[in-house]
Amino acid sequence: MKRNIKTPTSIYAIIAAGFALGAISTATIVSGTGIERAFAGPVATGSTDNVFDAPRLIKSASTESVSELKNLDASFANLAEFAGPAVVDIKAVQSRAQGVNGARIPVSEGEGSGFIFRKDGYIITNDHVVADADKVTVTLRDGREYVGKVTRAKEMDIALIKIDADNLPTLSFSDSSNVRPGEFAMALGAPFGLENSVTVGHISALHRAERIIEDRVYADLIQTDTSINRGNSGGPLINVDGQVIGINTAIFSPTGTSAGIGFAIPSNQAQLIAEMLIKDGKITRAYMGVVPETIKEYRKNDLKIDGGAVLMAVPSDSPAAAGGLKKDDVVVAINGSPVKSSVELRNSMLVNRPGTTVKVDYLRNGQKATASVKLENPPKEPSQPTQRQGRMQLPPGLQLPPGMELPRGFQFFQDETPGAPNLNDPDDSTPVPAVPNDGKPRLGVSAATPTDEIRKQFDIPSGTQGAVVASIVPGSLAARVGIQTGDIITQVGSVSIKDSAGLVKAISNLKKGQTETVTFQRYRGNTRSSTTVTVTF
Repeated sequence: MKRNIKTPTSIYAIIAAGFALGAISTATIVSGTGIERAFAGPVATGSTDNVFDAPRLIKSASTESVSELKNLDASFANLAEFAGPAVVDIKAVQSRAQGVNGARIPVSEGEGSGFIFRKDGYIITNDHVVADADKVTVTLRDGREYVGKVTRAKEMDIALIKIDADNLPTLSFSDSSNVRPGEFAMALGAPFGLENSVTVGHISALHRAERIIEDRVYADLIQTDTSINRGNSGGPLINVDGQVIGINTAIFSPTGTSAGIGFAIPSNQAQLIAEMLIKDGKITRAYMGVVPETIKEYRKNDLKIDGGAVLMAVPSDSPAAAGGLKKDDVVVAINGSPVKSSVELRNSMLVNRPGTTVKVDYLRNGQKATASVKLENPPKEPSQPTQRQGRMQLPPGLQLPPGMELPRGFQFFQDETPGAPNLNDPDDSTPVPAVPNDGKPRLGVSAATPTDEIRKQFDIPSGTQGAVVASIVPGSLAARVGIQTGDIITQVGSVSIKDSAGLVKAISNLKKGQTETVTFQRYRGNTRSSTTVTVTF
């Protein structure tokens, strides 16, 4: 049941009061005369003793303005009081080891947050909060504890926990498509295990697209300056109406604590996944076989459309190609439902089932057209063999440019098939040469021109040109800017990279200390991210 929340009667009056107080404070600093302190400090009285006066209001701040500020203050407190009972603390324990008596011993314990969205005991959180846990314990605001049953959507980083309880306080989902930068936001959860914590901030930005965090792909995130730390994961980000606009998921921070840049999965995405998990117990995704990217603003204006998803790659063996779609087509609708972004195109693969035929409306060279595409089951990911660490050798088909070495500590997948060559020899202690410090600009990667085998290994679509990263020197420029093995470098400065030799040439033409941009792409299954970083060589 939704409770009434007190809100200020006039946001304009609040803003006006803020400007008035700011102007008064500035005047006090500049002139030092004519305005009394808001709160009196030590005041000389003619003796050596200091006397503290009682707090005094600034004379020029009207009673009405102060009242509005108090209303705003009370509104945030009411908001926290309303939302708090639906927020839960989650402890996930892995107990894989066994003691001398055969009892399972806890070997790992994680903590996060979540919130109740159905009064019959359904809780939503991040999948990474409960991943691979043997036991998940949920603690309610009133202190009750329950062991929960987990249903996961690993790829989406969403999980459901069902507890055996009823008539629980809940939070409702808001329509995250209506969220705007600058709006107030409140995060609730248990940062560093500090339960029932509340922080307030704003929405900083929307559609932070295709970020890859710990090997999970996030196609669309809300950015907020609301303080989020470890333990906030899975908790709600709410608006001033007490509705959930996002699931607090990650932070960008060089220190591991809040730096004012946090990310949340939008509520529309989370609600869609939650409803599918409740209904089917799993996520069923159809496969069209495209790499979409949200259309740029200038192209929307040129094409006179309000959104769309540009197909950056359409493999020749995909269902999309069989239906007649091509690279650079702009998809605007699927089965009559508008597609305004790459996220909406991906979500349509959740709504439509494998084996069904969908009508795809698109633009090609500005002309409208329609294609019929029969969706398929996603291709199975190849199983990954066991890893062994040692001195590195190149697997078949991977060629390094001249002068580039494999660093120690890089691992290749070792084929465990009897008789297969051992690519990683743990008994060979021959040192691997370090990257020479000869004053030349170096990115710190070993790269290769993509072959069919390499494309298959790293899910790189056919026709994609660039230099595939085979290894990364620890502590190098590449490592510091987040380049990973399997990424494909496509541009350095204004130079397009078509192969490994092109990357070597582009970097060799730079000067030590020169600053340039480096663009690299990353493919994971049906998703693609493109990142441009600025590097000083």
